[in-house]
Formats: sequence, structure tokens, C-alpha cells
Amino acid sequence: MFKLLKSIVPLFVKSWYNQYMTSNEFDVAFGKNTFSIRTSYEGKNFINTNVIIEDSFIGLATYISGNCKLKKIKIGKFCSLGQNIRNEFSLHPSSGYISTHPAFFSINKQAGFTFVNENSFDENKYADDKNMYYTIVGNDVWIGNDVKIMEGVTIGDGAIIGTGAIVTKDIPPYAIYGGVPARLIKKRFSDKQIEFLLDLKWWEKDISWIEKNAFLFNNFELFLNYLKKNE
Repeated sequence: MFKLLKSIVPLFVKSWYNQYMTSNEFDVAFGKNTFSIRTSYEGKNFINTNVIIEDSFIGLATYISGNCKLKKIKIGKFCSLGQNIRNEFSLHPSSGYISTHPAFFSINKQAGFTFVNENSFDENKYADDKNMYYTIVGNDVWIGNDVKIMEGVTIGDGAIIGTGAIVTKDIPPYAIYGGVPARLIKKRFSDKQIEFLLDLKWWEKDISWIEKNAFLFNNFELFLNYLKKNE
């Protein structure tokens, strides 16, 4: 009996975490050893194996590959996230304080103890005015494997972040960034084309519209000309 309970309880706990505080969770799939805590999904999402995601929002059709650890992140629609992505990096004071150890500025007891009764340094940096998210990712964003995103960063619609990059500042829409720290490599389209795409917001269209016009998505000029004639 004990052995049976020992095998069943972990499965129950995993299932409970995966479903806890989710909403609109139609067509959402989770891989093995994945924990989704207080996170909402718009649907058509796949969260792969060994992922921990907490206090977050995942937009329509966005998928997250394995071994990611994400907290307080808002991700838009149709995003593609590679493996081993991180976005939570607590800050430590680099000047003014005698020590960088959190026992001298935080009540969170990161090392199991603290010397202070209240926080005197902001350990986390938020990307929104309501202090809900450390990171905000736009729509149609592709983030490569092993990317680290520092807190307080916003990534624009259509952006691409290369493998292994460390993102320390905001990334504009439809820009390709890479390196350590991440820097601009090039823009995906001309400024005029980017303006058109940001105005169009194709990801906000009904799924039936996207499916109908999906054959145009591999050629910008064909896409543009077709829409001009048929919209």
C-alpha cells in the first residue's frame, strides 16, 4: 500500500501544479516533469519537458521548449521559445553597500537567515508599471536556445534573439539580436515594412483568417500585394 501511494502521489502533485490557476486552457499540452504555477494560457500551447513556469501569461499558439525556467513573464501570441531559457536574476547592490550578500538588504532569507527587518534594496526589476512581470515578450518572437533575459526587459513584436545571447536591454520590434551582451545584428525588414506589420497585427486576426492566408507568410511582397487586393 505504501509503495502504491508513493508512486501515485507525485503524479497527483504534478497534475495539480500543471492545472493550478490556469484559464482558457483549451488545447494546452504539458511535457513530463513540467510545473505550471499560477500561469494562464490562451490556448494551442505546448510546454515541453522539464519546464518550470510561474506567475506568467502565455499567449495563443506560443510554445516553450524543454528545460526552461521562467517566472513573471508575459509572452504574446505565436512565439517560439528554445531550450534552457531563463529570465529571473535577482539583483544585488554593486555600490554603496559594504557587502553584496542579501542578508544585509533582504528579508527573504535566501541563505536561510537575514540581519535586517525590512528590504532596503530592490532585488527585482519589473517590465511593467504594475510590477506584475519581470519580462514582457511581444508577439511572433523567436528566442533561441540558452538565452538569458535580465529582469525589466521588453522584447518587441517579431524580434529574434540568437542562441546563447544575454539580453540586458529592451529589443525593438522585428530586430535580430545576438551576443553577450545582446546587440543589434540587423533588422528583419525595412522600416516601412515593419510599420505595416505593426499596424496589421496579424496575430490579432481570427484563427480562420490566419489559416486562410497562411500560404502567403513566406513572401512579404506577395503577402502585401494580396492583402491590398483582397482586404
